[in-house]
Amino acid sequence: MDDLRQEFWGDLQADLYVKNTAIYLANQSLEQIIREDGYKAHRPIVSHPDVGTYTPHSDIDFDEKSASKQTLEVSTFEYAAEDIDITEEKQVPYDLVQHSLTSIRQGLMNRVEQVYLSEIANADHTISGGTQEVTSANILDFFEEAEGILGAYDAPYETMMRAVVFGPRTVARLRRARGERETGLGDTVSQNGVVGAWNGWIVVQNNNLPWSATLTIDTEPADGDTVTIAGVVFEFQDDIDDTTSGYVGVLRNGTVGTARTNLAAAINGTLTVGTNYTALTARQKFMIRRKRNLTATSVEGMSFTGYGDIAVADDMTTATNLWSAQKTTPVFMIRGAIDLVLQFMELEVGSKEKGFAKLPKGVIGVGAETFDDGAQLMVKLDQDASNF
Repeated sequence: MDDLRQEFWGDLQADLYVKNTAIYLANQSLEQIIREDGYKAHRPIVSHPDVGTYTPHSDIDFDEKSASKQTLEVSTFEYAAEDIDITEEKQVPYDLVQHSLTSIRQGLMNRVEQVYLSEIANADHTISGGTQEVTSANILDFFEEAEGILGAYDAPYETMMRAVVFGPRTVARLRRARGERETGLGDTVSQNGVVGAWNGWIVVQNNNLPWSATLTIDTEPADGDTVTIAGVVFEFQDDIDDTTSGYVGVLRNGTVGTARTNLAAAINGTLTVGTNYTALTARQKFMIRRKRNLTATSVEGMSFTGYGDIAVADDMTTATNLWSAQKTTPVFMIRGAIDLVLQFMELEVGSKEKGFAKLPKGVIGVGAETFDDGAQLMVKLDQDASNF
């Protein structure tokens, strides 16, 4: 906080958030049911009778009406909180409490968007061909295939109901689709990510699409080897006190297993800062843990998940230590295919019991579910993210 106490200082940095895309895309009809009470909402999936050919003077068959129950559950509770000492509040020319509350709310809604978009994995349909690179030359082919798949299921034809959700890098390629010619796609992006109608679809730009990658580390990294994730450089070191400026030092300690464990801990915020890895700066923590929600899901296999157009790189002595299987997941969908419930959001400012500080904090309850009928109305694209 010392840097905020300068006698002359500029404006606070801009908040790196946009308005929530999930609210635009989601079906929120169940929200009224469990806005205040309970934590589950049920939807019946009801059977339809067969249609047969009638033969005069003959009996007809009657189908038995049946239904299955599917459930949306509010089981995810995200929170954020800060401690603002009275000396910090009084000695800076900013409203730190208001800035904190605004940041808390934006952070919670960013996490809501990630919870919602993780449901893309439940789409019934996938663009054929496995994980594919999307270029300005082939991007229209994916539109054509998605159009055909959803059309075969009699999905609504209205443009306002059809949305394609791409990351910003892919939207940029879409603008130059086919022979580097302009496509007529809107020049601006609204705060909730809507670019505009194009080719029968509403194009939505979103930087919270699911992302995953694998980092192979079969040989212990050499002292000074680096990996970069979302602009944050992690450097394997013999002595983490000897940190390259701007890098996060990761102790390698003579074994490949220790190097992998400490890198995962630096990403996930576990183990001991100063022993296993050096402290991340406020900006690095924001990008890695809060904005992009990066997680090392497997230590030995070094599997990572996150959200957004995440770029990675490596500078390793051993050539076989490298990134692979980098993937993000755009979606062609009918708006409302995924149900979303925001049961509550509480923002409040408490007081520190032993001390002089204000404690802004916030919590939100969120539930997202892809019901069977919604899953039929989504086509996901496994997109190669290695060229990000």
